[in-house]
Amino acid sequence: MGRVEKQNRKIALQSSWLHEAAFLIYSACCCHTFYSPSMSKKNAETGSSPESKATEAKTKEKNSVSPEQDVARRDFLKVSVAAGVGACAVGAPICAAVQVITAPVFTESASGKFYPLTTLNSLTERPQKFAIVDDKKDAWSTLPQQKIGTLFLRKTGDTVQAFHSLCPHAGCMIQFGTKKNPKTGVDEELFSCPCHSAHFDLDGNRLDGVAPRNMDSLEVKIDEGRVEVKFENFTFGIADKKST
Repeated sequence: MGRVEKQNRKIALQSSWLHEAAFLIYSACCCHTFYSPSMSKKNAETGSSPESKATEAKTKEKNSVSPEQDVARRDFLKVSVAAGVGACAVGAPICAAVQVITAPVFTESASGKFYPLTTLNSLTERPQKFAIVDDKKDAWSTLPQQKIGTLFLRKTGDTVQAFHSLCPHAGCMIQFGTKKNPKTGVDEELFSCPCHSAHFDLDGNRLDGVAPRNMDSLEVKIDEGRVEVKFENFTFGIADKKST
């Protein structure tokens, strides 16, 4: 047998194995549709005749493969399944990355809008976290009353400080609680980023870590005891505070 003929036969075998794999999957999904007791009985009756047994024997002989071909078929199916799983594993993070990159293009920015959040009397020197709720819009739809961000509010005398809750390094969610001050070694209440161990004091000043700047402050106005904050997002990973 020539090399070309062997190659053509190998391709034909692989093609038949691939069709067999597809047929098995299709059969597993659809067998409940085609199976019925009456059909089973009919098949049993027809299968018992000499003609049907002879036909079945010829079919088995025609479709039989050697042990080497059977091993090669199983290897081929294993490789096909592994390739499909690998494609799904690689495709998922790629889709997520594309969504992150294109989201700012299709999402309407909330920058420049003031949101009433609380009253001056309800605030203390200990930071409190608030959610910003608004209609979320993109190029195709509007989702009413969605959480679009969070921030911290803290009263200092007659004024109020507001800080964005996202770390300026990579956008991780900043937490507030008791931590060891990296400069003094004393346990105290601080802002901290759990992703890369950045710490900020109560005024939002950077104490250590890889954050390129202090916490992003937000504009606050007080109208008849009502606290309103101008919520906006900022570019991550740069030393300058730039609104997005």
